[in-house]
Amino acid sequence: MHRKKFGTWQDRASWFLIFLGLVMLLIPKTTRIVITVPIQTALLAPLRGTSILKRNIFRLKAENRRLSLLATELAVENARLETVSRHTSAFPEGLDLVSAPIITRDLITLERYLVVSRGRKHKIRLGAPALSADGIIGKVIAVGNHQALIQTIFDPDLRIAVTNLRSRITALARPDGYHLLKLDYAPKASDFKPGDTIVTAGLGGTFPKGLRLGIVVSVLDEPNDLFKSVKLRPFCDIARLEEVFLLRIPPGTSRYQKSGWLDNIGPLEIHAPEEPDF
Repeated sequence: MHRKKFGTWQDRASWFLIFLGLVMLLIPKTTRIVITVPIQTALLAPLRGTSILKRNIFRLKAENRRLSLLATELAVENARLETVSRHTSAFPEGLDLVSAPIITRDLITLERYLVVSRGRKHKIRLGAPALSADGIIGKVIAVGNHQALIQTIFDPDLRIAVTNLRSRITALARPDGYHLLKLDYAPKASDFKPGDTIVTAGLGGTFPKGLRLGIVVSVLDEPNDLFKSVKLRPFCDIARLEEVFLLRIPPGTSRYQKSGWLDNIGPLEIHAPEEPDF
């Protein structure tokens, strides 16, 4: 095969590199450094730029993930605040309410007792009513500095004086199992009908008058009973609650004594204290 006089370009490049190497060996060391450093810098610049670019891309991706998580958290918090604002507007004016996230429940029924992350530091007092936008939840029966224990309407020891919003008949509501409430002392001549709305009567000094409790679902009038059997379904679904509203009680109006037993309560140490006798 015919070859060119000076060979291929690979051959010429090889001879050039050999010649350049011999020249570099003959010149002084300081001169070699002066010559080679700029060449090395020029040759490595693309690689160094690529490395810096990769690091910047990695940092930007990490920052993008952080901002995405922050945006999600802010969206959730904004939705929560909108819900709180909407629910707060459902209450009568003049109530001093504070929102209280639920941090744990009793480990048996999940509905009889709730622990919320608000306490004396948030001006919560014993006996403070616990509410939701749908209706009554219960009342505070123990207070720590940053926590409070709520006795709900499904605890058998809780009684609430109520009024039929339509007929204005007063009775006493208590739990009846199966997520229902029963009215005690409803006279046989009283006017209760399915669909009637039951609200608090404002008696006893715990719950303000007019807060919604439930709706009548059945009325039985047995001949041998002294009172009618009236059952109602609470408006509030306690099992689905994530946050409640506590009504701040002005100083000097609570019937209960201060208690600090809840200051260091743990999730497995929820015990309802006995209410004082009056």
